[in-house]
Amino acid sequence: MPKRQGSTATTTAAIGGSGGKAKVAAVAAKGAADQPARAADDGRMDVDGDAEMGEFEDAFEDEIEEEDVVEREEDEDGVEVMQEDDAEEEEEEEESEEAAEKRRQVYLPGDQLGEGETLQVDNSAYHMLHSMSVSWPCLSFDFVPDNLGESRTAFPHTMYAVAGTQADRSFRNQVILMRWSQLHRTINDDLDDDDKDEDANDLDEDPLLETKTLRHPGGVNRVRVLQSHQSPLTATWADTGKVHIWDIKKLMNAFENPGVQVPASAQQPLFTVASHGSTEGYAMDWNPDGRLLTGDCGGRIHLTTRRGDSGASFVADRNAFRAHTGSVEDIQWSPEEASVFASCSVDQTIRIWDVRAKARGSALEVPNAHDADVNVISWNRRSRYLLASGGDSGDFKVWDMRKWTDPSGRSAPAAAFSWHKRAVTSIEWCPTDESVLAVAGADNQLTLWDLAVELDAEEEARHRDAMIGPDGARREVPAQLLFIHQGQDNIKEVHWHPQVPGALASTAASGFNVFKTISV
Repeated sequence: MPKRQGSTATTTAAIGGSGGKAKVAAVAAKGAADQPARAADDGRMDVDGDAEMGEFEDAFEDEIEEEDVVEREEDEDGVEVMQEDDAEEEEEEEESEEAAEKRRQVYLPGDQLGEGETLQVDNSAYHMLHSMSVSWPCLSFDFVPDNLGESRTAFPHTMYAVAGTQADRSFRNQVILMRWSQLHRTINDDLDDDDKDEDANDLDEDPLLETKTLRHPGGVNRVRVLQSHQSPLTATWADTGKVHIWDIKKLMNAFENPGVQVPASAQQPLFTVASHGSTEGYAMDWNPDGRLLTGDCGGRIHLTTRRGDSGASFVADRNAFRAHTGSVEDIQWSPEEASVFASCSVDQTIRIWDVRAKARGSALEVPNAHDADVNVISWNRRSRYLLASGGDSGDFKVWDMRKWTDPSGRSAPAAAFSWHKRAVTSIEWCPTDESVLAVAGADNQLTLWDLAVELDAEEEARHRDAMIGPDGARREVPAQLLFIHQGQDNIKEVHWHPQVPGALASTAASGFNVFKTISV
């Protein structure tokens, strides 16, 4: 929920329809997230500390109110009297704030700000919001499963994530395992004093970042983690055309058992997939059984299979899956059929494959799924016949796999939205709510959607009236749009945490955000 500062105008928005959920637009200020930080190897730091990897930069803390200034003046007889400074002005400010509260307006990306107005985050729209700066951009990351429990809601939170860097020199690149701890509830400046005191214990400490690093040959295009705490294998797509598989269990043990040294063997990948030659790529996904799919910029898809009881042996199949005529941008295993996967490409198609097919061709095709490159796809884990896709033109679509086409045979999505102004760079279904979707774009917006929202006539009228802009013009805002999160430059990926319901993290050129909104 954005607030304008520097004038008497403030903005807020309730976006969406019925369904019992708070549907609020929000803008997160960049704050200190743009400040550079040096990189670290096995570093530990708090908000005020220095580290090589980066640091949490919370620009969302309560401001300390200054005490009233008391001036001394003399009356006509030279007797010194005391007078509170600007008492009348303070009363006028209170009155103007009350008046501004009555003139609250919706701010949406692209609206022009008035002279002297800036956007600041509204903490009341977040249960949690933290930002972290980095020394080198991490264009991809993934959460690592832990043993801290499922469906945990109590603050503060601890999370593990792994990311890969895009450093200025190839030899400086790293795979970084991070532990984010003491992720406390975000302070809400709009709470009453009694409520602030009640939550004080949740807000005492600054968030901590601890890191373990691995040297990586070349820049990291994409990172994916096998979602198993017992065997958290990590795959990295390198810009050298190689895919490396790492065992990060020993690094996790070093976090969980302070004093344990990480053996030198952990610095080497378990296996390197060389099937793609020198052609780099971005598409990659793990099957829960340990099979790894990788797609490259030449349109080829390769399967690597884990073998043996130890799980440390791999076999790379050099016989590629071929059908795409352009770069394979994303791959997703089916959550229901162990042998089936989906892929998307710059050739504007989405394809469905079966690894058991000897011909290595696709089984189904959605031609012209988008009018431009299809960048990302996400399979719904709860309604497994739904597949979401995001395109280079900023649109995203939801496909019902039970009916890919309309009666005339043309591709027919179940839903389509064109909100983002630039390419969709990441898309992911919420793991706990089958109708909620997170979408990130190159327009520096991260949006949350509830596709189950349907408004009746009265609700639709209220929604339209709420979308009148500062200039009096009516703006088209889909009722399914729950939340708009901003403040990051060039957002690349967003993921829901698999064990903390409603929590997300996103990576961008300007660093990481980890947050939980009031909308989900």
